[in-house]
Amino acid sequence: MDSKVYLSPIEKSHLFKYMRLSGDPELISTMGWHPFQNDEKERFLNVVETLTLPYCGDGQPITFSIITTKDDFPIGYVTLKGINYSKAKAELGIAIMDSRYRSGGYGSNALTLATDYVFNTLQLFVIGLTVFPSNTRAIRAYEKVGFKIVDILQKAWTMPDGEQVDMLLMELKRDANRI
Repeated sequence: MDSKVYLSPIEKSHLFKYMRLSGDPELISTMGWHPFQNDEKERFLNVVETLTLPYCGDGQPITFSIITTKDDFPIGYVTLKGINYSKAKAELGIAIMDSRYRSGGYGSNALTLATDYVFNTLQLFVIGLTVFPSNTRAIRAYEKVGFKIVDILQKAWTMPDGEQVDMLLMELKRDANRI
């Protein structure tokens, strides 16, 4: 099956596009952030690169843009953060920023590419991520790629209104059949 997307190093123009899209109410509720202004590139990167998993390291994050193969259009990002080579683990973050590309398989395609990169290029064995329990669309996409819920992190994230909310911890382990 041909992928609908490819991953490319994130560019400055992509960041500005994503910051403009960050005020989407669905993104605010599923990502738990305050919208970003054009002069907040550093805050945007800090938020998407924030670790939520305690077992990850402090390795340099790698952030990719998710680009459509049909027209080379940037629609979101994937971040690999907390890369811990000694424990062979990392945390993954993803967002389809452009609402026109949600629920079309783009996120699942990007997840597959990112997990292949983690397992085959970085040679890690476990990818973790966190997600709000209410984000059922993302949970379905993660499960489609093979992620499993392994824990509930109590009051792990502070929402823009100050409320502390739970997050699900999901993991995908390297499978000898995948590589």
